[in-house]
Amino acid sequence: MLTLRLIRREARIAWPVAAGLALLSVLLTAIPLSWPPRFDRLAADALADRVARAQLSGPLITATATTVPLSARARIAPGTLDRDLDRTGEALRATAAPRLATVLGRPQGRVAAPAAVAAGPGIPTPYGRPPGLNLVHAQPDDAHGPVEYVQGRAPREPRPDPAAPPAQPPAIEVAVSEATRDRLGLTESQKFELTGTGWSTPVLLVGVFRTDHGADRLRQQFPMLVAPWTVPAETGQQLVGQLLTSAEGIEQLAGRGTVPLELAWDLPVATGRSGPDATTAGTAELRAALAGLRSADSTQHCGDDSGGLCTLAGQIVPKIAVTDRLTPELDAHTAQHGRARQLQGFALVGLLAVVVATAVATARLGARRRAGAFALQLSRGAGLAGLAGRLLAEAAVAVGAGAAAGWAIARTITPHGTALGSALPAAVAALPVCCAPAAALLTTLPRTRPPARSRRLVLEALALLLAAGALTALRTRGALAGSGTDLPLALAPVLLALVAALALLRLLPPLLRRATHWARRSRGPVPLVALAQAGRHTGTAALALLVLMLAMGYGVFGAGISRTVADSRAQNADWRTGGAPLALVGPRDRLPADLSQATTVGHQVSVTGASGDLTAQDDGTTFPGTQLVGLDAAALSAARPDSPLARALLAADGAAAPVRPAGQDGTGPTLTALADPALAARFPDGTFELSALGTSRVLVHVIGALPEEALRDPALGPVLGNGPRPGALLLFTGPSAQRLPAQPNHPSALLLHPATGAPPPDPAAVRTAASPWLAPTGGTGPRLELRDRAAEFEVLRTDGLVRSVQLAFQLTTALALLLALGAFVLDLILGATERARVTSYLRTLGLTGRASLALQLLHPLPLLLTAAAGGTALGLLLPAALGPGLRLQALTGAPFEPAAHTDWTTTTALGLALAVLVTATAALETAIGRRRAPGTVLRLGEAL
Repeated sequence: MLTLRLIRREARIAWPVAAGLALLSVLLTAIPLSWPPRFDRLAADALADRVARAQLSGPLITATATTVPLSARARIAPGTLDRDLDRTGEALRATAAPRLATVLGRPQGRVAAPAAVAAGPGIPTPYGRPPGLNLVHAQPDDAHGPVEYVQGRAPREPRPDPAAPPAQPPAIEVAVSEATRDRLGLTESQKFELTGTGWSTPVLLVGVFRTDHGADRLRQQFPMLVAPWTVPAETGQQLVGQLLTSAEGIEQLAGRGTVPLELAWDLPVATGRSGPDATTAGTAELRAALAGLRSADSTQHCGDDSGGLCTLAGQIVPKIAVTDRLTPELDAHTAQHGRARQLQGFALVGLLAVVVATAVATARLGARRRAGAFALQLSRGAGLAGLAGRLLAEAAVAVGAGAAAGWAIARTITPHGTALGSALPAAVAALPVCCAPAAALLTTLPRTRPPARSRRLVLEALALLLAAGALTALRTRGALAGSGTDLPLALAPVLLALVAALALLRLLPPLLRRATHWARRSRGPVPLVALAQAGRHTGTAALALLVLMLAMGYGVFGAGISRTVADSRAQNADWRTGGAPLALVGPRDRLPADLSQATTVGHQVSVTGASGDLTAQDDGTTFPGTQLVGLDAAALSAARPDSPLARALLAADGAAAPVRPAGQDGTGPTLTALADPALAARFPDGTFELSALGTSRVLVHVIGALPEEALRDPALGPVLGNGPRPGALLLFTGPSAQRLPAQPNHPSALLLHPATGAPPPDPAAVRTAASPWLAPTGGTGPRLELRDRAAEFEVLRTDGLVRSVQLAFQLTTALALLLALGAFVLDLILGATERARVTSYLRTLGLTGRASLALQLLHPLPLLLTAAAGGTALGLLLPAALGPGLRLQALTGAPFEPAAHTDWTTTTALGLALAVLVTATAALETAIGRRRAPGTVLRLGEAL
């Protein structure tokens, strides 16, 4: 009968096993509960860094509106404009859902007046017409630096001119950039007239500011402040620019009642670095809040006291439109975070499997030690169900205590304010731990007849079918879309390890028998006895072999993942800089022609990017959006002799041939190019008509196909962006490349390589040499950008999501090795008595201490070698076995799916660490055995 007293007595007898189960239960509980919040903190860092980098090119959330002036003139009190901008901006932020409002900063307002023409003494008329200028005002933003004046001062409130007629309004004070001053020939204190549609006002130049540094936000908001633009007019061209004024100047202009204003509010975004901000639920809330902000009624943006009519500076604001660039950043982060969570779940499930297997090994030890007592109780009439119930109760108490301790530890190490992870993995893993002692009892009791061989075959076939089914489903489905633990991906390695362990257990006995036959012919009893003992215990060592293989396999696989991710980061950095240490990327007409004056710049490779529509002359098939890339193959080969792209272009017959002139029938000149494999296979030796922006009718003759490796050449990276898009691709070199059009909205690049044997180019020297081209021009379209491969790699290296995956596998490997050592020690303890008897018997026959140590070291050697070989093979074959289920491109952001790499250094280190730990354990057992008297394990007349 099962009583509490009996349970306590049995628990006292089995306290070592209970303590082991409790310790493993602590791991089973603490790791799954603390794992997600700790890694979510790294994900939050990654999201915050992503948002900060995205805002360098401009605000992520912007609200714009155009006012409707009231017909009557109205005097606007000084300060009204800034107060109304602040009021509307704060109401706009208040309209956002609470989840979004917490990440939004103080809105920064800006105002632009309509275009006007300037006239007056000293005002030039470029292109035969007066320049177009408009007044702008931006609220100060200390975070991005103040406006620095090189002449005069900042504009202030307009003051009446005593010499002017009383009816004339005071001149509006303005400031201009150095480039605008020089282009228009303006001087400080110069006064001129601005005339717009239905209005006119005098302006007074009071200051000149610099644009080479400081006031970054102002340059982003009003690019024409930097330098005037030349734009097409109805007839000819016109020079247009902007004048910076004060809020009071805009108020004076708005008070006329006929001048509409263009308003904008920039809402800075700063996501938190706490875990919940970057979770799937957190980013989903942000996306929903952004959608609500974009679709909100404009009257809500004016505050509750607007009465349904939104006004600003005495004018009506009919509608406020919200532009959102934050949602694409959240989408990209969500995809990367989802893949990181799947890989973390992969590592977590493997660690839990090792913990459960170690718990089963612990339960086997307890059952072996109490097998005699259990057999005696069964012979006295005790029921098997009662014994199993006692073991379940003991295990439940130990597991419950360990779970409580694990929860407390998880609560302690979890960052403050974050919720614990799901308890489901811990509950699922705790169930086999609780049942392990009862299951071990059933396997250790004496049997009246040996189990049928068919039972083992059925179990092996079942494991094989499960593993094959999991792999087939995984490879058929591919990578899981979304986030969370991918159970098929996480369980497949465990099933493969089980199948591999069963296969090795089939192969190990024949190998040991052959080794034993060899040992019989050798001198000395040590190899024979050690191999005979190892062969006799191959069946009982199955669990230790599985744990060791899992630990070794996950370690090798995790090291390979870390190496692959590291190589992918380097590939991504190379792709962004074209394989060069430095690269200037931007529109072709803004790239410098030569930077050889910069120190350490040895080779320059120009890469031109464009796009157009192809029409096949054979059957009229069109290929819209074809990517066109032109480069100097000879220069690329000199800079990078190993470039597959340069080799392909230089080896192609006719790639650098002169351009064939236009035909008499009106056909354009004919360029030669290499095409992507699909286009070249469909139209070998085909001719296409190219229609592209910036060029007249041109024919393109395809002379060959690009090899696959050439499509991955990093020289294409700055032009193709995130990778080749679906569609046609043409590569030009020589004279044909020079005929490609310069399209302002398509990036081109100048790749800067060092001379042979020289150090990489100095970024500071290159920036100084390219400063005239890197300076803001005030033009539309993308700006010129200097990319540094070292800086790009550093940004990728510090990415929180990538670091979280690497940390997960490092933690899994370390804990799995320790647990594998524990399982191995338990296996040694199970056979310690028999080995002690054999060793003591041999010592009575004259076995020396050195031979005794050799015996203890040789005994676990077959198991160690088998586990090391099987675990290494498992770790190396896992990437190929998992196939499309293991995709790292979404995590690394690389242009291509990275090829799996093996970290041989870590693999060797893991094998050595396993060998050292096992050897140290065997040596310790030998040292303990030397202190044991033979009479303690041998009885008179006993034979071995």
